Amino acid sequence: MASGGKTQRRDAIFASRPSTLCPRRHDPPASDWCDPREYDALLRCDRRAFAWEWLRRNGFYRSLWSARDTLPSDAPKCVGLVAWVDPALASPVARPIWSTKLDPKVVRSHLTGRRAASSDLFDIRDFASFVSVEIDASQTEHWLFSDGHWIVRLDVHGGSLLGGPARLEYQLSGVRSAKPKLEALRQLLALFENGRLPRSMIPREQRAARWIMELRIGDAILAGASEQEIARELFPDAIAPKRWRRENSSHRLRVQRLVRTARSRLSDPLGGPWFE
Repeated sequence: MASGGKTQRRDAIFASRPSTLCPRRHDPPASDWCDPREYDALLRCDRRAFAWEWLRRNGFYRSLWSARDTLPSDAPKCVGLVAWVDPALASPVARPIWSTKLDPKVVRSHLTGRRAASSDLFDIRDFASFVSVEIDASQTEHWLFSDGHWIVRLDVHGGSLLGGPARLEYQLSGVRSAKPKLEALRQLLALFENGRLPRSMIPREQRAARWIMELRIGDAILAGASEQEIARELFPDAIAPKRWRRENSSHRLRVQRLVRTARSRLSDPLGGPWFE
């Protein structure tokens, strides 16, 4: 269950919807829900990928994306992003950079200089194949290290990694709030040391298959599929040719639960356990 603080952050994000930008009701599905292979990549993705998959299906976000050139530069913050990402891009290609107000697994740092033992300096050029960056109005650098599946986040608040090898100082505080940042820092240091993220440090999401099923149902809803059509696609050998609601009541109830969950995710894409 989400904590009170997390729920308040979500509520603040979606309470900031501009009244002139209403969600569109007939957005096309992001994937062909009848083809489960289109979702296979998500089986190996960080759970934050599911936040993006639901957000890019959300009519409000699509409306914002369409109007992005007319919106303030910090408008992506209202949906938890540092910068806009094209909703046509699926995981693992999209690589969104989430705001630190939403994502607790972000290492905060600043540069302490460029003179130190070479083994203690970090050169961003060594990670060109993994790295993306957004620089905000305050000149904070928001770095994303990812192969599209695993994700490590680093914010640099003083200085720039673009100026060559540098020594970083990492900032942690608190008890509970420090734990996800410490996990991210361990991943970051392993990445710096090995040039890749060790397999042992790549989390395997146990609920990925279930979340993929919910996404498929969300796409079925966007495609206008009925509950019966969903049931026949998901359980083709189990659904009776006639009177399926009576003959297959357990499957009907399961589909109804999935539909309720998917509708909730479509309307509140950041409301799942994606950042826990």
